[in-house]
Amino acid sequence: MTHILAVSDWRSQPIDDLYTILETVEPTPDLLLYAGDDLSRFKNADTDTDHLAELARLTKHQQSLYVRGNDDFPASTGPQFDAEFTTDLHRTPYTYEDLVFIGQEGSTQGPGRITYTEDDVQRHLSEQRTACEDKTPFLVTHTPPFGVLDIGKRFGQQHIGSKAVRSFIDDIQPPVTVCGHCHQFGGRAETLEYGTVINIASHDGVDDPGRYALITIDASNESIEYEFYDTRHLLGSRLTDLVQVGRNRVEQFSELGITSPDEITEERRAELEALPGASSWHVDRWIAHRQAFENDEVVILNKSAFDDLHDTEPLLLDIETDLQQDRIWLVGTYSYQNDAYRQFFDPDDESALLQELSEYLDNHGSEPIIYYGGNYFDEQCLSRRFDEHGITERIDHLERAHDLGITAQQELFGPFNRHKLDVVASALGFEYQDPTVDGFVVGSKYTRYLIDGEEPDWDRLKQYNIDDVTALRTIVDHIRS
Repeated sequence: MTHILAVSDWRSQPIDDLYTILETVEPTPDLLLYAGDDLSRFKNADTDTDHLAELARLTKHQQSLYVRGNDDFPASTGPQFDAEFTTDLHRTPYTYEDLVFIGQEGSTQGPGRITYTEDDVQRHLSEQRTACEDKTPFLVTHTPPFGVLDIGKRFGQQHIGSKAVRSFIDDIQPPVTVCGHCHQFGGRAETLEYGTVINIASHDGVDDPGRYALITIDASNESIEYEFYDTRHLLGSRLTDLVQVGRNRVEQFSELGITSPDEITEERRAELEALPGASSWHVDRWIAHRQAFENDEVVILNKSAFDDLHDTEPLLLDIETDLQQDRIWLVGTYSYQNDAYRQFFDPDDESALLQELSEYLDNHGSEPIIYYGGNYFDEQCLSRRFDEHGITERIDHLERAHDLGITAQQELFGPFNRHKLDVVASALGFEYQDPTVDGFVVGSKYTRYLIDGEEPDWDRLKQYNIDDVTALRTIVDHIRS
């Protein structure tokens, strides 16, 4: 068995988190893979610390295998790592037992310091192919294969993967291809007929967690298993499970000697309220959330916050868009007044869909519109799209829209560490018909349709939308009961 830790695009995340992962994960990885970008962070010019080599020492085989990303400096001017403990796969294939790791650095589209033409990539990978003749190949490439986990939106929705990389893996059929570059597909995998492509890019926001994958390859090199994780829970406790608690807040708790949720108690209220940016409002919710975990139940802290759900017959709503979130193609609803579900579906004519939806909202003018976003997404998106198509008189309907996700984050707590719709509904016993589908999958399938004309299984996507509406109904029913 070969155990691998894979990461990529570690652009803002603390490098110390990688040490923590390698020191705590079981079993200890044989190798560390890094699929590019911001490698200069791993070689500290002031102290000459070679993090890539030091991290390698924590693996069983004491090796970090890497490729440079499009935003990295070329090998001639970029950081140089200790060759005893690191291998630049773009230049030197690495053999481990019956596996051979080969690499492709940079990208073929967009700006960057390291870019190649598709012909360049084809020539390079053809040269690498000679290393694969009697070994099982494992490709590490910064840019994804074309058409696989590669739709970018920085310069408009388009494939940013490499056609040469795709042709190469279709030809040599590696059991695993690890890539990065396309951040929104980080933490996603796609299984092809012959193997699995794993995109492990992290987002580059200051507060974005680092993503990593643990990959296991069996002794025959034919079967693989993988799990995705992120760094939100590397602090040694479940404190970050509590609402409104992040890395900085955990550090503040630590100064008080608080290292686990069960130490968030009423007896410590005064010192908790004295923390920077904290108040009785925060402490009430930390305690309520801690108790919900302990009792394994979903509780409501302030029932009056949900009065609109008790006093009316609400209309529930959930929308589906493309990945860029600027085109609505499916809307699901449920009316308590009529006890009826309805969907508005038109993948080709958004204006017609919105006209039909607006007429439906006219007929339900007395009902508050309830959706679950946590960020006002549905009503803001509907408002933009109504305005785009000149249906401005219908924007008034959105004045009665309410984002239940925001209120739930503040007043509803349970044995869950995120207030996502599916997580909360699942805690209340709801089950999605196809747990392999989520909103990102639905958006990416539709975006593929827009870009490539590739027809998805519309019924499967529509079922997910109805499931989302039913999940929302599950939460509303719990609140109303």
